[in-house]
Amino acid sequence: MKKHRKIFLTLIFILIPIAALGQDWKGRGRLTGVVLTEDGVPIESCKVILSSPRFNASLEFLTDKKGEWKAAWIRGGEWDIDFVAEGYEMKKISTTVSEVLKGKPIEIRLKRTEKSVVTEKISGLLAAGNELFNQEKYQEALEEFQKIAAENPLFYQIHQNIGNCYYELGDIEKAIEHYQIVLESDPQSVDALISLGNIYLEKGDLEKGLSYIKQIEEEEITNPLTFYNVGTLFFNKGQTDLAIEYYARAIESDPNFPDAYYQIALCYVQKNDKENAIKNFEKFLEIKPDSPKAEDVKNMIEYLKKS
Repeated sequence: MKKHRKIFLTLIFILIPIAALGQDWKGRGRLTGVVLTEDGVPIESCKVILSSPRFNASLEFLTDKKGEWKAAWIRGGEWDIDFVAEGYEMKKISTTVSEVLKGKPIEIRLKRTEKSVVTEKISGLLAAGNELFNQEKYQEALEEFQKIAAENPLFYQIHQNIGNCYYELGDIEKAIEHYQIVLESDPQSVDALISLGNIYLEKGDLEKGLSYIKQIEEEEITNPLTFYNVGTLFFNKGQTDLAIEYYARAIESDPNFPDAYYQIALCYVQKNDKENAIKNFEKFLEIKPDSPKAEDVKNMIEYLKKS
């Protein structure tokens, strides 16, 4: 249930499309996958919980006898997924859904645990916390997640959720503390590494931020905002070529990410590459014609074509 979207405070426009999309989660996207034990045995009746603060949505599915599940007719964009099965450690991932491209099935393997980490009570608290978080009631969500941590200290993954709440409440040091707790138990946790990387990028500490991001295999970075944020840091520092590289990765990860096209167009303006600037501005307008920046972008395109 990770939510690192308010990353660069100086780039207010990144918040606009998130707030404007409302609660409609229905679209033409589709996700499928399978949940297995570490030995490859299908896990039946595993809860697969899709959550999106962006769309204010929480959807729940169960795996069948083959461990398979599917979510159809969902909106394109970033979704967080919790995999919850009694007797197994919970797994949490984030992925980007495309309404154009067909994604590969998601294979998840869960570790058995000697003690039941995820009970019905914990599952209920998790669902309640996720819903409160999606409603931006971060303090109330924090209290639900803290109940889980008190109920079962073995459930270390819940500290990711706790850290996210502290992040949204503005207590960055507390957020870092809880993300580090996750890393102590799972040094390869993609969510924790991305969260810490984004925090330090936000602080302007490029070296430390990238030190976390670089620990992640590139194919595991499914959130285009991670690439976008690195690109923006380079952009703000005047390193245009590096900014273009990371904005391009954001677009590759999510071809319908309007602000990445806008920013990469600005980079090409700085490089006096009119052709690529116009192409990316036009793509921005194609995806988001009702943007508050639309009129300015049209004027910029007209100016570039004339000059």
